[in-house]
Amino acid sequence: MRIGIYGGTFNPIHNTHIDIAKAALVQYNLDKVFLLVAGTPPHKNTAESVADTCRLEMVKLAIKNENGLLIDDREIYRSGKSYSYITMSELKNEHPNDDIFFIMGSDSLINFKNWVKPDIISKAATILVAPRLGDDIDFLNSAMDECRNLFEGDFQLIDYKANGIASSAIRASFYDDDNIKECLNPKVAQYIINHNLYSKYKYSYDDILRLSEEMKKELKPGRYIHTLGVATTAYALALKWDYPAYTAMVAGMLHDCAKCISDEKRINICESNNLPISEIEYKYPHLLHGKVGAYFCSTKYNVNDPQIAHAITYHTTGCPNMNLLDKIIFVADYIEPGRDKQPRLDILRSTAYSDLDKCVYMILEDSVAYLNENPDMVDPTTIDTYNYYKQYMKEER
Repeated sequence: MRIGIYGGTFNPIHNTHIDIAKAALVQYNLDKVFLLVAGTPPHKNTAESVADTCRLEMVKLAIKNENGLLIDDREIYRSGKSYSYITMSELKNEHPNDDIFFIMGSDSLINFKNWVKPDIISKAATILVAPRLGDDIDFLNSAMDECRNLFEGDFQLIDYKANGIASSAIRASFYDDDNIKECLNPKVAQYIINHNLYSKYKYSYDDILRLSEEMKKELKPGRYIHTLGVATTAYALALKWDYPAYTAMVAGMLHDCAKCISDEKRINICESNNLPISEIEYKYPHLLHGKVGAYFCSTKYNVNDPQIAHAITYHTTGCPNMNLLDKIIFVADYIEPGRDKQPRLDILRSTAYSDLDKCVYMILEDSVAYLNENPDMVDPTTIDTYNYYKQYMKEER
């Protein structure tokens, strides 16, 4: 067989990555190309950006319907820094009778002689080089000649019309330039939004400590303990479902930040700042603590991420088609360790880590059952959310 290996951080994977892999597949008559998702490469710190599992999932989404393209995830699970010569040695041992082709960009070719043990890589595989926009092809041919003289093995150019797309540009402009999303598979773009990747809003453990002290001052002791429970549960759920964990913890820490102010003050804040108040909220102003809490995020606690504000707004009622953080906070508020009166908590706590959507639906079932016994307290948003997820569980999963 003729097997291509295309390594990269894919942070995120974009259409050019796919085009290069397909061009190599056709031009060199390869049977398949494996996209080798880098773990911790020696020259990049992917941990500062997104979880390795998120990068892996985006690659899966990008190649789902691409014939001949597969994933090799070995480097994700390898301990320590990940060097290409180790992987290529493994692959050669696994495929002793097959021809291996190692695909790289022209920037990698220029620096190839400075890689760790490049001789092992070139001996194991033919190197296929994809040009970049603006590359001097004569210069690339000279660079390949130099490598042929230095190392055993062959170096060939992929006949590919290069463009200027770069993952770094996508990370920098994703939320500010709608055109940049066209460089991605639509499912990858939606994954980035759902998982709040590449957001300009970043949080650290110091932010958690700061907000914890703020909440200790603002909340009654029992409410503060509940808040800590929600924050830590949100953190755990975020790790499970590949959402930025500190962002989820900040949302959990602030979800009840307007819980311990008076009903009169909640109404006044909404009226003074054009926050809509429904008939049921006028009747039961405590229901406004989500909206007011979202308002406090930016005005009082210097937390400006719109996903956090949205999750806090709907953390008690839910809303149709909740995003991932909405679900995490909605569930964490219901199942945190201090809760002990809700029905089937043991089942809900287990389901939260195996099927988040099912857990959301089960909580809504129990909430609607409770509200049916207290019909004057029913918030229409909860009913709308329940109906949405009831239909979703039947048809769309």
